[in-house]
Amino acid sequence: MKNAIALGSFDGLHSGHRAVLSETFGYRSVAVTFRIPPKAVGQNGCLLMTPEDKEKALKDFGVDKIEWMDFETVREQSPEEFLQRLLKKYQPVRIVCGYNYRFGKDAAGDAVLLAKFCAEHGVEAKIVGEISAEGQSVSSTGIRALLREGKVEEANRLLYRDFCFSGEVLHGDARGRTLGFLTANLVYPKELASLKNGVYAVKVCWEDEVQQGLANIGFRPTFQTESAFCEAYIFGFEGDLYGKELTVYPERFLRPERQFSSVAELREAISRDIASVKDV
Repeated sequence: MKNAIALGSFDGLHSGHRAVLSETFGYRSVAVTFRIPPKAVGQNGCLLMTPEDKEKALKDFGVDKIEWMDFETVREQSPEEFLQRLLKKYQPVRIVCGYNYRFGKDAAGDAVLLAKFCAEHGVEAKIVGEISAEGQSVSSTGIRALLREGKVEEANRLLYRDFCFSGEVLHGDARGRTLGFLTANLVYPKELASLKNGVYAVKVCWEDEVQQGLANIGFRPTFQTESAFCEAYIFGFEGDLYGKELTVYPERFLRPERQFSSVAELREAISRDIASVKDV
């Protein structure tokens, strides 16, 4: 089968990314991308999904082959050199990218250059225009902004898979137990896009279990922590999850983090949060 190449970051595999990839279906679909987008190299708080989750999502969506580019290897290549390498390796009949995709040294390549290159080499170029939702352009940058504002429901409507994060359950300071709410504690991955600090209604998954719950995501101002942390209270669960891998799906922002003057005041607030989730 003949190859068709899709170029993009595909971080989050949002509806714009899916429009690009869909133009390769009917051929052997090849997604050319980076595990870490160049803009995110060396930075924290940028990714909408881990490289492992992106690989799973691309394959699940129907991509036949993923070409993982090494940034250090290609960063000095001119746009033409970059395209020549792909042409030699895959002999594609079609190359697809979004209208604002940039490539090559100093991001000098764009959709216009791609179209010109393809015309000169007998390859069909397909440029996918702007994709909008609710009057707004869909982009990874825009989705990150929604997450920073706590608008997870809006972000999830644009993503291929609801935003989530995973981590090993750690031994904490047992404050949840003393408060009467046994919590599973995990570090929020520093590489993922930042969420608005606060309390969320969440879905928690591990092994074959899926449970609803409540989570404080942030820096726990009442108890002062330096790293972003997740304390998840799983409704009705009383077992031992230490050492297990949990995946947390924030579903709805309930309220910002705040510092309480006493443990009793914190306990009352948590009780209200739980009631607000269970009443929905």
